[in-house]
Amino acid sequence: MAAAGQRVALIERHRFGRTCVNTGCIPTKTLVASAYSVRMVRRAADFGVQVSGTARVDMRRVKARKDSITGIPEAAWSRGSGTRRTATVYHGHARFESPKEVTVGQELLTAPQIFINVGGRPAIPSIPGVANTPYLTNSTLLDLDVLPRHLIVVGGSYVRSGIRSDFPALWPRSDNHKKGHRA
Repeated sequence: MAAAGQRVALIERHRFGRTCVNTGCIPTKTLVASAYSVRMVRRAADFGVQVSGTARVDMRRVKARKDSITGIPEAAWSRGSGTRRTATVYHGHARFESPKEVTVGQELLTAPQIFINVGGRPAIPSIPGVANTPYLTNSTLLDLDVLPRHLIVVGGSYVRSGIRSDFPALWPRSDNHKKGHRA
């Protein structure tokens, strides 16, 4: 909209890109790519390729790669590139005052159209016995720099689909994975 000459206010409470860039699609896909690489090395002989030694995962380097890729949008915004040149950026929590008014901090913004892209964050249920159980959210799981010995994923999310369905090289294969499901 800014590129089309519209006056634009972009409001962000935490990190630009929100769920997809920071804790969803992009970081999990970088981890999936690393897992797939390990799997392909381990299956190299199936393709007529000889590899000496075994494939090992250096999770610190995997995480560093993920961090470098997911940090690109935030870095671009902090340098003032892209849309920021034609949009006013507000850091803070937005609150609707009316259908055409939003406050950010002490500032009232008005516009004939307001577009909402809220992202997502985990909802931790209050279930008896769970309150004192250690857990990981998408954010904290994506910040691991070591492979966990055991991981149980509860509920549906980007991370669940990424780890359980696309990470057979790093975590044990589930029953719904057939041997050689990727060529």
